[in-house]
Amino acid sequence: MTKTQLDGWSSEASEEPSSTGLPTHPEVTGETGIITDLSTASTMVTVLVEEDTDPEDFAALIAGAASSTRILGLDELHVIAPARHLPRLAVAASEIADELPETFQFCEAETCEHQHPDDSTVLTADSVLGLGRKLSAS
Repeated sequence: MTKTQLDGWSSEASEEPSSTGLPTHPEVTGETGIITDLSTASTMVTVLVEEDTDPEDFAALIAGAASSTRILGLDELHVIAPARHLPRLAVAASEIADELPETFQFCEAETCEHQHPDDSTVLTADSVLGLGRKLSAS
């Protein structure tokens, strides 16, 4: 498990990464990195919002994060952001509440008290912002 921080993520799954660059987990076999047991795989998408993210982009960011979660076939979305961004992110999320995954939550960066799994899908705000902008344009 990894403590939530904006400045980095670490993996405790293994000391040495495999030659594919993927961490070695018990459910990953061989050099292919193919997961053979999905029962223990995380279903969480974690989106990291940086301090300098423009609040005008929050609606597109939340829409892109929700769509990314659906596209990946996952069912949990956690948005980790600095405290000053949380109120405006919440307003943006309320505007598309019916599109958010059932398990959705915000976490305050650096003070989040629960842990996020090492194998959660971590996306940056920039990576979901483009999708959100395309969705709002259509």
